[in-house]
Amino acid sequence: MVKKLGKLLIDYDEASDVLYLSLNEPRPALTYEGQEGLLIRKDPQTGEAVGVTVLAYDRHFRHLPDVSWLSSIGLPSDVVDYLEERPEL
Repeated sequence: MVKKLGKLLIDYDEASDVLYLSLNEPRPALTYEGQEGLLIRKDPQTGEAVGVTVLAYDRHFRHLPDVSWLSSIGLPSDVVDYLEERPEL
């Protein structure tokens, strides 16, 4: 089930342990591999980050001791704020 938090759409696939975050409605994007299981989706025209996919969200990402690096990789603040909280889903 997709949840909305402001402009952020949140979808978690529990069976696959994958978290999907999109700004507004998901749209076509190019995907770039980041660190710690983060896949960054960028608009092919503008290069703007429009969402992220987090692999092994509950098994790995939620338990990272430090995610301060998120603010330095060009993600929108809504996405960074949500991922820094690392909520249980």
